[in-house]
Amino acid sequence: MIIVLKGSERSHNVALFEQHFRLRHEIFVRGRGWSLPCANGLEIDQYDDADAVYFLDLNEEGRIQGSIRITPTVKSSLIADYFPHLIENGESPRSPTIYECTRYIVLPPRKSRDDNRLAKSRIIAAMLEWSLDHGLTFLQTVIDSVALPTYLDLTPLTIPLGLSHPYGGGRETPGGGECMAIRWPICERVLADIRSYGGLADAAPLLAHAQPLHHAGSELVH
Repeated sequence: MIIVLKGSERSHNVALFEQHFRLRHEIFVRGRGWSLPCANGLEIDQYDDADAVYFLDLNEEGRIQGSIRITPTVKSSLIADYFPHLIENGESPRSPTIYECTRYIVLPPRKSRDDNRLAKSRIIAAMLEWSLDHGLTFLQTVIDSVALPTYLDLTPLTIPLGLSHPYGGGRETPGGGECMAIRWPICERVLADIRSYGGLADAAPLLAHAQPLHHAGSELVH
């Protein structure tokens, strides 16, 4: 089951948010060696505000097996704040209809190609369905440059916003690495590509609209 929560709902879903922030600390701080703000084993940054939107894929025991955070670029954009040089095509990094993806995690129950593709497809498709419902035009993110073929495999409509540039890395990339910014147009074609990638092409839509979780406004995804 996938749930969709807004940052403004944190006080109504304390356990889920704590689990999410603890998993981020495990993956990004302890695992990848990123230098990120953290305390008490939780990784929380300035973009975890009331307007952030979280997609959490839960297994049958209620443990998070996949997640993505998206933020409105008009106020919360990693690219605009720290990586504006990655956009070299003249586009603005901020717009009311552009959100930015960060803290992407996928932990399939089995480490197989098909399970990995399904896990990616579920969480990303749910995010795209939400984005279509809310009238977004683009989602953007920063990726490791070597991962561009993977994103093009997800959908050929992946749009590089500039060339590859160096960045300072953690333990996984001693001395740094190469990164770039990309965008996806929010459209039925991209959603169909993502669903096809994970074998969900003939499945029902993931997003169950406007169903409450613990607080009005939360949404469930099956």
